[in-house]
Amino acid sequence: MKNVNNSFLVWISLGILIVMLFNPANAENTKQPRRNVNLSPFESWRSAYFCLMNQSNACNHKTNYIITLNGTLNVQDSEIKDFCTNGCYDHTLLVFKCIQDVKKDFHFATKAHISFVKNVTINACDVLKGFDTKYKNPNSATSLYGRIYMPLISTLMTMTFIATFGV
Repeated sequence: MKNVNNSFLVWISLGILIVMLFNPANAENTKQPRRNVNLSPFESWRSAYFCLMNQSNACNHKTNYIITLNGTLNVQDSEIKDFCTNGCYDHTLLVFKCIQDVKKDFHFATKAHISFVKNVTINACDVLKGFDTKYKNPNSATSLYGRIYMPLISTLMTMTFIATFGV
């Protein structure tokens, strides 16, 4: 009797293991990324990517109306009314909201912050003027000037202090 109970438990355990191995459960929700648990930066990046991959039927007719990982939207003056009124603008704002919900510090591949691209899009539809969200990083000369400016000022102030008070 004891041997029968042990083999029964082994078969039940193997059955549960097989059911768990072949269960088609998916831990990530690709259609509604806000439902994912974003405990690590990697998971929040994946959820933001899933936000970008959610497409709308309203925007599929123009490829430059769809926001991608590079963060560029290019809408000409002649197309702005179509973009803003036919659902692409609303879909783009929903994508931005989804990204901000899952990863607040999201940057596109061009290093443009999500708020920059969102503000450009909102302002363009407010004034109905075409826009391009290409982001330009400051060049190295600008960065160099920013890095040298404060140490230079503090050195000059220190020298002035020493010369004035003879310390």
